[in-house]
Amino acid sequence: MPVSLVTGASGFLGRPLRDALRGSPDSCGRLVTIGRRRPADWPAESFLQADLTNLESLRAAIEQANPSIIYHLAGKTPPASAADLYNANSVATALLLDTLRERRRPVRLILAGSAAELGPVDEHELPVGESHPCRPETPYGLSKWLATCAGLAARPPVEVMVARIFNPIGPGTPESQSLGRFAAQFSDPSVEELSVGCLDTRRDFVDVRDVARALIALARHGRPGLVYHVGTGKSQRVGDGLERLHRLSGERVRVTSDPDRAASAGPGDSRADIRRIVEHTGWGPEISWEASLEDLWNEVRARPRLPLTV
Repeated sequence: MPVSLVTGASGFLGRPLRDALRGSPDSCGRLVTIGRRRPADWPAESFLQADLTNLESLRAAIEQANPSIIYHLAGKTPPASAADLYNANSVATALLLDTLRERRRPVRLILAGSAAELGPVDEHELPVGESHPCRPETPYGLSKWLATCAGLAARPPVEVMVARIFNPIGPGTPESQSLGRFAAQFSDPSVEELSVGCLDTRRDFVDVRDVARALIALARHGRPGLVYHVGTGKSQRVGDGLERLHRLSGERVRVTSDPDRAASAGPGDSRADIRRIVEHTGWGPEISWEASLEDLWNEVRARPRLPLTV
């Protein structure tokens, strides 16, 4: 039976990917996750403990799993330090590729990349395609770009495809992202006021469940050695997302504008040219921006809260 292996299975991208794979068992065969800690909702018999930054540990786990498809989602995002980003994103990917190259067995590897690899893109070059040169300006973008470069250098029998994901949103959006923070603040009964800075930044927000479908589509139909942009091809204003979440929350929290707050890092606008993944795999985004925000709000509101201590 073929084996699909997922790293980062308990993360924002990993959870919906597990759900999608379990929903189509004919496409993945046996599903195994590896990492330092087993996801709380995952069976022990389908988990292998491994440190992805330790070559011997990684070799042992890969040998035991013997995967035919790997979804490599593990890594770190800001506000992690530059050293942690490099170790978790760049080094771990390089070690995984070294392990697969040594085994010399056929395997398809889907790397989760990031739009941060691109760096600044002029507005007249939007929507941006995969051939656009990468000039990452942040430690995170650089760490992901180095991982992409390592993946694209792989040779048969290792087949690598990079899913360069733009701005995932939906249930589970972490508070390190603006809309995840807004939703968490609106749902917190102790919060009475939310102060925000510039909200005119636009991003290509793609539902994380659509991202999961894109990763599976690439495993089935992607062409080795290529980068695929994963987004919607449209951008949305962050302020519009804030306003919708505010309405969904009942507008209990007062929102104030602070012009002295630093504007969010990155370009003013970002959106992906997704023609390549559509043409090669037939994938396309299905979940609307509005539905993503509503599902994010419902998920945040349902999260258990620690009891207040007195």
